[in-house]
Amino acid sequence: MDAQDVHERQEAPWEAIAPSAQPYGDGWPAPKAMDSADISAVVERFRAETVRARTAGFKVIDIYAGDGFLLHQFCSPLSNLRDDEYGGDFNNRIRLSLQVVDAIRSEWPTDLTLMFRISAVDWVDDGWGIEDTIELSKQLKYHGVDVIDCTSGGIGGPYKPNRMPLGQGFQVPFAEQVKEHAAVKTMAVGFIWDPTIANQIVADGRADFVALAR
Repeated sequence: MDAQDVHERQEAPWEAIAPSAQPYGDGWPAPKAMDSADISAVVERFRAETVRARTAGFKVIDIYAGDGFLLHQFCSPLSNLRDDEYGGDFNNRIRLSLQVVDAIRSEWPTDLTLMFRISAVDWVDDGWGIEDTIELSKQLKYHGVDVIDCTSGGIGGPYKPNRMPLGQGFQVPFAEQVKEHAAVKTMAVGFIWDPTIANQIVADGRADFVALAR
């Protein structure tokens, strides 16, 4: 946001927070690296929103932890450069995701579905990969997640992603691998617009659900 935006909107730019104070690219403002109070506040907000969702009568929650959103940023070694208990090795980087799931499940009845949308791969060398997704999915299942919603990508910035094999159902193999190796229900998403193909994905046991729209 430049001075013209501030003048026209009468509003200063919001301060972004992230795992690390790493700007998206040249010329972008650096976010604030989250401290323990910020992390605790995020977990509490997920819990509080769960209460609102339950009160409003929702039957399903899908935690958005893919496509470069905050929880994905913590999981990916590309965007998480921390050296505390929330950074470094795999178990530290997934810690916030598990804490969020636990907070939600503390308010979300076990007979209501909890889903977790994850970017199965970053499409960047040395980034988050399918093996990471499978291991996280096993732990998410143990913490009460019913369905893994498998998307991909989203960590960009200075990292040039590898070429994605774009085509109808190109992300289905991720849902298939997670379903097989983590023994958890999965949802396939992205570039699936033919209902016949969507039905076949489920009929063939490659995923348990297919998302057709936002």
